[in-house]
Amino acid sequence: QQQKMRSRSENNDISVHAIAGTRDVILGLNLQQKDDESGDSSSSTTLSDMLSGLTVADDANGADRAASESSLPEKNGQSPSHDLFVGFSIDRRDLSSGKSTSLNFEGRPIQKFHYGDYTVEPGHQYEYSVRRMIKAPSRSRYSFFSRPKYVAVGSPLVITVTTEDPSTSKHGVYFNRGAAGSQAYAEKFGEFRKWHRVNKYGTPQWTSTINPLTIPDPAKKKEACAWLSRGLEEALLEFISQAKVVLGNSE
Repeated sequence: QQQKMRSRSENNDISVHAIAGTRDVILGLNLQQKDDESGDSSSSTTLSDMLSGLTVADDANGADRAASESSLPEKNGQSPSHDLFVGFSIDRRDLSSGKSTSLNFEGRPIQKFHYGDYTVEPGHQYEYSVRRMIKAPSRSRYSFFSRPKYVAVGSPLVITVTTEDPSTSKHGVYFNRGAAGSQAYAEKFGEFRKWHRVNKYGTPQWTSTINPLTIPDPAKKKEACAWLSRGLEEALLEFISQAKVVLGNSE
């Protein structure tokens, strides 16, 4: 079980360390340090140099851009090329259902070395395929209108982990959703938000709550409670239902 929940792999470009929980998979990502063509590692561009000031952002027109590329150090007297690393491409495949999902929002590179996937289900085996991403060359096989802004390059690094299913073992650990999931909860059930005034430290102010028990729609109420519980309430009720009444026992 331990080997299935933890996995590590690497190739010539990147290394990935994956740790699976019940409903989340944490990926530790890293680039392999390479020397330049001269073989002198002291003159090669370091990882911090490559990422210094380089951020995928939106300009005034809403278009993606790799910001501050001109601030990156020159190498051998030449300006940085479009082969510059800008992030990671991560695809996930559920081996139970065969469904594949790209974790890159709108094709943008993931610019994190510690990435959390919180959209997995318990007891499923997932395969992650990770590649480097660079800015798409201005001259490519794509037409002007279909040319992507970023492309994945290099051999994909594939790593497989299995999420834990707490219902299949003698002891199960469940985590309900708390403050960490408040933003997602507000996005899903924000239409039922209610505002009220409170007196905090003698100063009146407005605050809002989304109480699942006061949601008028029975289906939405049930959905909100189940979303917050994330299996905890169901597991408690199932455990309590196993209690048996023993009759005729005088002790």
